[in-house]
Amino acid sequence: QNMKSLMGTIRFVLVVCLTVVSTTAGEQDNANNYASSTVSAFTVSTSTPVSQWTPNTIHKVETSMSSSSSSSAALGDAPQCGDGTAFSFYATRPTQKNLNTKKLLIEFVGGGACWDATTCGKMASYLTFPDRFDAFVGRSCTEVQYGSSQNNNNDGSFPLNLLCAQQVGSTDFTTYNYIVIPYCTQDVHTGNNIMTYEDGTVVNHVGGQNMMAVLRWIFKNFPKPSHIALTGCSAGATALPIAYSLLQQHYNQFLVRNVQISTISDSPVYLTPSYFLENAFGNWNPWQLMYRTGFPYETWRYNE
Repeated sequence: QNMKSLMGTIRFVLVVCLTVVSTTAGEQDNANNYASSTVSAFTVSTSTPVSQWTPNTIHKVETSMSSSSSSSAALGDAPQCGDGTAFSFYATRPTQKNLNTKKLLIEFVGGGACWDATTCGKMASYLTFPDRFDAFVGRSCTEVQYGSSQNNNNDGSFPLNLLCAQQVGSTDFTTYNYIVIPYCTQDVHTGNNIMTYEDGTVVNHVGGQNMMAVLRWIFKNFPKPSHIALTGCSAGATALPIAYSLLQQHYNQFLVRNVQISTISDSPVYLTPSYFLENAFGNWNPWQLMYRTGFPYETWRYNE
């Protein structure tokens, strides 16, 4: 019975992974056609307290840069996308009946990686902010899922099964505060480097800046959580051990809380041959984020 439940959960998460990463023409059309006034009405800054938000409504949270150079900025001070576009994230509180600051569901979006002029050229469309998520702003998780299910998938897309509209096993994620961290830096959410490649292409591999900007916001708005669920697929799943460590460090070590932190990880990529470690990994400058977790990066940086 437990194995059936586990396999069901894995299949469910796989569908979530495939749908969130995929950018379909239908989703893009919906984003383009969605009333800009509605998006504006539910767009907030990181300084707006969550307590002032409309419950059960997805908001867009705009970050700001306190420094123009990530190489000299503290982690979290220079969030942006790979092409320099502004970075935002998305979040929603549960319904009025279930409002709380105790339960969090945090999802890291995936979508490949790049580390040189050739790979970043191929992934150029993934280095800009993915504003397709704007189509969800002003709606509830249930509305988004229902609307997707009515799409009939004529465009080849998958039905969008949002975890925040689901109960998985004994965990009712509809009662959780839901945070989605978009991916637009092609560095598995870990980088802190503005890289100029051999063809002159400049890529802001600053996923670590973006992650820390969101985590700072979480630390401020959710000071005493009881349960945090982390999820992600592909590049998003690859970042989960670091996110787990940073959350554990902040809540359970620094603040001496007793926060339960769980992860649902699908298809993380840890196949790192020595050539990549020696010639490409450093282009992201991930060690600042790793040092923050206490990981002895210098000891293992070239170890497959």
